[in-house]
Amino acid sequence: MSISSFVVPLPSDAPTPGKLPPGFDHARRRADLVRRLGDSRPDHQVVLICDTQDITYLSGVREGVSWLAIWDGGCFAVTRHMLIREVEQEIGDCELLLPTKRSSDPAMVELFLVTQLKCRGFESVVVDPNRISAASYFELEKFIHTAGLDLVPMPRLVDPLRQRKDPLELHLITRCVMIAERAFSGLIEAGAAGLVGRSELEIARELEARMLELGADRQGFPDSGIIVASGPNSASAHHSPGERPVGNGEPLLIDWGAEVSGYRSDMTRTLFLGSIPEFAKRAYQTVESALEAAAAVLRTGAKMGDVDRAARRAVTAAGYQEFHYGVGHGIGLAIHEGPWLRAHSEELLEPGMITTVEPGVYLPDIGGIRIESIYALSERATDRIDRLPVAMDQMILD
Repeated sequence: MSISSFVVPLPSDAPTPGKLPPGFDHARRRADLVRRLGDSRPDHQVVLICDTQDITYLSGVREGVSWLAIWDGGCFAVTRHMLIREVEQEIGDCELLLPTKRSSDPAMVELFLVTQLKCRGFESVVVDPNRISAASYFELEKFIHTAGLDLVPMPRLVDPLRQRKDPLELHLITRCVMIAERAFSGLIEAGAAGLVGRSELEIARELEARMLELGADRQGFPDSGIIVASGPNSASAHHSPGERPVGNGEPLLIDWGAEVSGYRSDMTRTLFLGSIPEFAKRAYQTVESALEAAAAVLRTGAKMGDVDRAARRAVTAAGYQEFHYGVGHGIGLAIHEGPWLRAHSEELLEPGMITTVEPGVYLPDIGGIRIESIYALSERATDRIDRLPVAMDQMILD
């Protein structure tokens, strides 16, 4: 069976576009965060969260909350007048605060935050310095010092929680994969004739439109866009599609994904239009072997770095230069999040993690090959979520 004839069925239980479906226990997530702190005085310690995706993960609100304060047994959120009604419907059991009485009043949000924390009796304030702007951090530091509180920087506060997905997150990511695969199948169903002569940008736009028609809220890479790289452009790991027309007998690398209710998918396939160019015959087999080598190591309890090194060894042993990125990354509310499969990482893979594996061979001015699949880890198994084939002979579009 060729890739152009592969159709992925969509599940019928689709979540409402643009909203998180019911079932996330945000109160439990906040309690898990408090337990991570390990402080001997939890009643006097509070965590401040300002990263948009962390706020979504901990409250369910995707827009309208600028700060979330969390402590043992409670939380409050800071919003703005324009969106207060929408946030009230989603915030659940968190107290909702406005930093000013009127929307036209100037807001000193960091001062407002510290004032609220001081009057509630907190003694120390925990923030993730990697998730806050320098300006906000210095403002907080100034007001917290004046108020006689302690500022406790703690990197990677929410990351370890977010990188272990629950069943509902797995469902949403799987649905994103299915939408992306079905859209891709539709894009290439006419074979090479449906792609040759069209620009990279035109192909990227059609793929995005197909995903929207199938129920995606948007394409999964809102910051960078879908990658469509033809011919020598495929030698760039993160090429931005342009006006170059796709030609016969050259590689066409497509890296794409869908977004549903804030969650994403991320896959790559390298197609060949009409025939396989000479450089790709060996390069593709090398990348496929690297994917298999990494997948063989990918399991709960393994070191993240071992997965990367397994793929990297397969590429360099074949005489190619190593790819210049970690072989895989987690995916969820962000298109790139933990776990990070990097060669130097000694961290262990855990059940519930979902990660890509995406080795590649890139030959400047000639072309490149990348294959990217998504895997879900459980206690006893590693399951590949995507279903599109990866074998070289199935990548040829006649």
